[in-house]
Amino acid sequence: MPAYFLLIILLLIVSPASAWNPHLIGDTYAPETLLVVDKKNQNFLIFSNKSPLNQEHSWQCTTGQAHGDKAVEGDLKTPEGVYFLERRISGENLPFDLYGELAFTLNYPNPIDRINQKTGHSIWIHGRGKEVVPYDTEGCVAMEMKHMLSLETMIDLGKTPVIITESFSWEPVEASSDNSRKIAEQTIQWAHDWKNKSERYFEHYDPVLYSKSSGQSFDGFRAHKARLFDQYLWMDIYIENPKVLKGPEYWVSYFGQVFNAPGFYSVGIKRLYWKTNESGEFRIVGEEWLTYPKDYLQQKYLGIRETELRQFIRQWRQAWLTADIRGYKSFYHQDAVQNQFIGIKNIVEYKKDIWDRGLLPEAIDFEDIKILSHDHGFRVDFIQSYSNVKGYSDYSLKTLVLAPFGDDWLITSETWSEIR
Repeated sequence: MPAYFLLIILLLIVSPASAWNPHLIGDTYAPETLLVVDKKNQNFLIFSNKSPLNQEHSWQCTTGQAHGDKAVEGDLKTPEGVYFLERRISGENLPFDLYGELAFTLNYPNPIDRINQKTGHSIWIHGRGKEVVPYDTEGCVAMEMKHMLSLETMIDLGKTPVIITESFSWEPVEASSDNSRKIAEQTIQWAHDWKNKSERYFEHYDPVLYSKSSGQSFDGFRAHKARLFDQYLWMDIYIENPKVLKGPEYWVSYFGQVFNAPGFYSVGIKRLYWKTNESGEFRIVGEEWLTYPKDYLQQKYLGIRETELRQFIRQWRQAWLTADIRGYKSFYHQDAVQNQFIGIKNIVEYKKDIWDRGLLPEAIDFEDIKILSHDHGFRVDFIQSYSNVKGYSDYSLKTLVLAPFGDDWLITSETWSEIR
């Protein structure tokens, strides 16, 4: 074999892939706190992304003994990309010399790593019980314990991202790229299509790459979701405004998520990993889900839904008060139950008969409205005072059960009992 062919083969074997050297700016879609590991300079940096990007801290750290991006288990390299702090480990569970007294796990390998067939596990950010010297770990990121203790006060497990890179640059400006905006918008549309059980939901995914990252066929994934669409009478999906970060040849959007359906309720952090397809369109190639124990997300969801439902009640009352039979009908599910009347047809026929006989509403007032989460959606309790133009009046306790059907809230049950 000619010598120059041997030289080309040798170069292909030993030359590392192009290093990832991101340039950071104060993107309006990026998180408020951003951690960066600069492997070249052995620095751990903390940035705040609050008009504009600002460096808050820079600490010495140490990374893997071998240089370059991690590829296989045991290669002594620290992975490069966008990762997230997930679990806290402390105290007697850690060998003090290597880990100090505190560690945070990272989600390596993430879905992109699995697509790229990278192996390995247990990549952490942790303390040291000995002197911190450069390039001294088996792939983790380590620093002095005083810095770890400071770091703990600044992070939110599950949501705080870490950019690990060979080197990087940054500037204190505020802007947003077209791509981060597109991914944020597409993430919101993905959630909307999921809630609506739309076929468009599946169009957000790259079938081939998603299968590689998840370890299951896309047809299997699609069939599973379709069964859930049929199983649940309704689904309510709430997501926070997504945060977006760019990794090496991929993007990540992540957000708090509440999934609510008959008999099932979950609260957690969802991460979507995006790559462009041959047409230059962003598609989901991987997902991660992490249960989130903090209740602020649930309270935020309930608060938003309460605002929506109070508006719904006002509009329903108006349709009833004005005897708008078509508008009134639009607030009920086709199988709704209203005391002894079952189904929208019977409910509407009863109301229409009353109104056709001149028994039109004159005043409808609600007091002490309470909105509560319910196994079948949301329950609304209130005191109702009613009178019609013929002089009839009553004062009652009313309960509505409402559920989301696509973009609409509908009444599935209405009961009342007179208060004497």
